Amino acid sequence: MGRFARNIGRFFGYEVERIGRQLPYHGYDLEVEAREAIERIADHTMVSFEKLVPLYQQVAFCEKASIPGCYVECGVWKGGCVGLMALCNLKYGTERRHLHLFDSFEGIPEPDARVDGKEAVRFAQAVGADATGQLKPLPDQYGGIGTVEVCRDLLNNLGYPASHVHIHKGWFQDTLPLDTPTLGHIALLRLDGDWYASTKVCLEHLYDHVVSGGFVIADDYGAYEGCKLAVDEFLRDKSPAYLHHLDRWGRYWIKP
Repeated sequence: MGRFARNIGRFFGYEVERIGRQLPYHGYDLEVEAREAIERIADHTMVSFEKLVPLYQQVAFCEKASIPGCYVECGVWKGGCVGLMALCNLKYGTERRHLHLFDSFEGIPEPDARVDGKEAVRFAQAVGADATGQLKPLPDQYGGIGTVEVCRDLLNNLGYPASHVHIHKGWFQDTLPLDTPTLGHIALLRLDGDWYASTKVCLEHLYDHVVSGGFVIADDYGAYEGCKLAVDEFLRDKSPAYLHHLDRWGRYWIKP
């Protein structure tokens, strides 16, 4: 469940699962070593265990199969998922991959009542915000906003070279048009932007950079109507793809 979806789940009484000290065991491939890596980044993520183990598997596959390109995440919070990618690269990669972190580092923007669904609107209103889609941060509901410094410190403490960490601070609508041309190929693209506009702008700018056989992850596909709509519209116009479950909310596909 995405960080915003997780919080709205709490608000409306849905079941919520968060990474903690007692991790579950499901018998997934690579789960033992993935669990060890997840323990190291657990305080920096609100992504479910059921999403994190497949992310570790996907990065391991990219390394073993020599899928070319960098790893990109849009919506990083405190850097936990990127930290997991870094640990897997350190274990399986023969070379360090470039990591690109896109985030406002101010929080997430308002949802848009026209496309993002009733629950998103109700939550925005519950925290005293509007739902007009403005690029201004909602009040923090997650126990602290992720910062550039927190993300850099995590990756440094994990032993990842600073020369391969690239942080793009600002709203996606502002940073992606300027920075996308510098990325080159993308092996794995993780989208955790919650809303329609945040998801659509990432796909529009980044999808063509994802290599054939690369992974695209939509963290909030099953959690918010807007994210689902953005993905469905984009793939309908671009190229159909089968969406695989990660957990109840997350989906991924492999680019044809």
